[in-house]
Amino acid sequence: MVTGRAPIALCETAAMRRLVIVRHAKAQRVSPRGDHGRELSTRGRAQATALRTWTEDGGPIADIRGTVVVSDSARTLETFELGLAGSPVCERAVVDPSLYNGARDVSTDDVLVALHGADPGHGDLVLVGHNPTVVYLVADLADDPDAADRALAGGFPLCGVAVLSFDREPGPRRCELGFFGAPDA
Repeated sequence: MVTGRAPIALCETAAMRRLVIVRHAKAQRVSPRGDHGRELSTRGRAQATALRTWTEDGGPIADIRGTVVVSDSARTLETFELGLAGSPVCERAVVDPSLYNGARDVSTDDVLVALHGADPGHGDLVLVGHNPTVVYLVADLADDPDAADRALAGGFPLCGVAVLSFDREPGPRRCELGFFGAPDA
């Protein structure tokens, strides 16, 4: 079919970028350092270690490459360290205290501002955050609300992962939900 446009060579195709949303793994119920200081439980460490296997060849996020933006709570940092740090997924990491929702509700807009500030403009983006913020993100960003509702029907599991594809910048109803799941641990 002729469209009047010059053909695009394979090396010139515009690549879709991805936003990977990761909920932290299971944390201890209490900590002497308060909610912000809650570290991963034994089960949570196993979940985060299982997440790392997803970054390896054949794993659901093995082809992700980019900037990881992490809330500064102990449980999100530990999920990042065990699951993503040093893997091919993490080319760069940014710790952002504004993503911690223990003191306030972190909205989709808050996360988009944080991602925009950390985004180098190329590669994928990975967020390691908290519930309910991760639910808000999938529900608000997915271009198909019914697909988001089906994925989230059972909640966003601990150490769960959602992969959304986007063109240019992620925004409300501009991302395609391509994967949703959690590693077995």
